[in-house]
Amino acid sequence: MTESKSAHDKVFAELVTATKILINEGIMDTFGHISVRVPEDPESFFLAQKLAPSAITVNDIQRFNLDGETSDNRPSYLERYIHSEIYKARPDVQCVLHTHSPAVLPYCFVDQPLRPVTHMGAFIGDAVPVYEIRDKHGDETDLFGGSPSVCRDIAESLASYPVVLMARHGVVNVGKSVREVVFRAFYLEQEAAALTAGLQIGTVKYLSPGEIKTAGKLVGAQIDRGWDHWSQRLRQAGLA
Repeated sequence: MTESKSAHDKVFAELVTATKILINEGIMDTFGHISVRVPEDPESFFLAQKLAPSAITVNDIQRFNLDGETSDNRPSYLERYIHSEIYKARPDVQCVLHTHSPAVLPYCFVDQPLRPVTHMGAFIGDAVPVYEIRDKHGDETDLFGGSPSVCRDIAESLASYPVVLMARHGVVNVGKSVREVVFRAFYLEQEAAALTAGLQIGTVKYLSPGEIKTAGKLVGAQIDRGWDHWSQRLRQAGLA
């Protein structure tokens, strides 16, 4: 086994584990997908072929260029351009995740911004940006990220943030590693649920800019702890 193949096998295994964690923790549904930039080739990324997430194995991973194209003749996700256009626009991003995270989803169709309210949500920044497809394409679209042009606009709305919402559709998380993105996806879901509950109780006190900066650094150092916890939950459930 070559060193490159061995490294890729580890990346594929991490993508599969990430998918299982996201499903098990209730963040990813039937139509979610997660990708990672090829470690030795920043102009390419790995993403599973078009399958139900729970069916994905290490043998289902395809390699794409930054135009979202592959020489693999197996079916590919329609929304692979979300991944390709973000990798193209954000050289710092090593992993992209698209889900319909349940507690986050309402913030895709209301005028209430999703802002951090606890230390675990500090990574969000001041507020989560929202991509509005109607601005350029009107109100008769399918709301999907199914073309390079739409996904370029999604990447533009993402800007330098770690997450962007697609209006009336879903969520896109990005980060410097698969583990960081899984961590952020889990706590984005938790933060959205906490904010929704808080808005029903009383006046919400959001994190200050200083709290966002300081708490974000502290919590961001705990990524492996989260991964270990969720991986153990998979093993306990017989899903590893």
